[in-house]
Amino acid sequence: MKNNSIRCLFIWFSLLICTQFNFAQTKVNDTLSYIQKLRSGDYPPFIKLEDDDNIDLPLEFQIELSIEQLRDVDIKTTNFYTVFNYSISSKVDTLTITKNKDSILLDNINDFVRIIYPEGDKTYKSEYTYDGRFYYNLLKDTVTQWSRYLETELPHKWNLRDFPFDKQKLKVIFQSTNDTSWVRMNPSIQFPPKIQDSDFEFLIDGLNVVDLTTEKKYIKTNFVGSHYIEGQRNEVIEQLIFNVEIDRNGSYLYFKLFFGGFLSFLISYLVFFIEPEYFETRITLSLGGIFGAVGNKYFVENSMPSIQVLTKADIINNAVIIFIIINVFIVIAQHTSKINLWKFEKNTFSASLILILFITSNFLIINL
Repeated sequence: MKNNSIRCLFIWFSLLICTQFNFAQTKVNDTLSYIQKLRSGDYPPFIKLEDDDNIDLPLEFQIELSIEQLRDVDIKTTNFYTVFNYSISSKVDTLTITKNKDSILLDNINDFVRIIYPEGDKTYKSEYTYDGRFYYNLLKDTVTQWSRYLETELPHKWNLRDFPFDKQKLKVIFQSTNDTSWVRMNPSIQFPPKIQDSDFEFLIDGLNVVDLTTEKKYIKTNFVGSHYIEGQRNEVIEQLIFNVEIDRNGSYLYFKLFFGGFLSFLISYLVFFIEPEYFETRITLSLGGIFGAVGNKYFVENSMPSIQVLTKADIINNAVIIFIIINVFIVIAQHTSKINLWKFEKNTFSASLILILFITSNFLIINL
């Protein structure tokens, strides 16, 4: 009985010491900065770094992109064909060994950064240059670079809400394969992304390449880790997105698509130059304008794929039809004494106000 009591006392005392030690250790860890915790080796990627180790965590990869060709950029397709060169650079060499004999192996860049392909991976040609990796000295820093030439089809989701004045962003996406606490990506500082000086001879007439910009996106995966510095959380991976911005020759397309609609409005607008007593002539012109506007709306919708959003083209067509209907209403109201339209009873006032409202509404639709 006495031995059991001593044993229980010893266990209790041991637990107390361990608890105090863990509490003290936690308190010490809480005083460390994020970078110090990351270099401690207690958190992913579990590599302990000393002060004189020349490795910085998270590992930074700089990406250089040069777009050489664009093709098949059409609203009736969901993929576009492109040719480009890209390079992924790192200041960490191929095999880095720390003072604690921990190592980071960078033989396969796909273990850290990869490019996002569409389903089916429609890659026509993919080649590594310099055996996929070469070294050079840049501003007295040794840099490792993986370079690649690629011809492929990439997916594109069209945003046609502003059609035909829309601007599209064709995306080339690079994605890390590890948490942001380990791997980060940035566009190259020394060699920023660029578009080759070319006419893009296979790009559809009316489309213009405007710029090449970058943005970042962070994605939470379903994997939940318990050893991150912040505690238990989902793994977060980073995307570096290169946007090839293109727009249309909007003014040319504007008149091409809506010329029939404007003619229909003009036909209905001519009623204000006919005296009210010629009611049949006026109403015939107005109805002809309506049929013309509806036909033009059908033509515009056939020039686009089936979409489920309201575009500026739809708004302009609907506005033309509404103004023609207003003209018809004014013609009818001027013919009957049952409706009093105030100053709209006079053709001069009606014609001036309708024309001003029509031009103003089109200007607002285009610019908003």
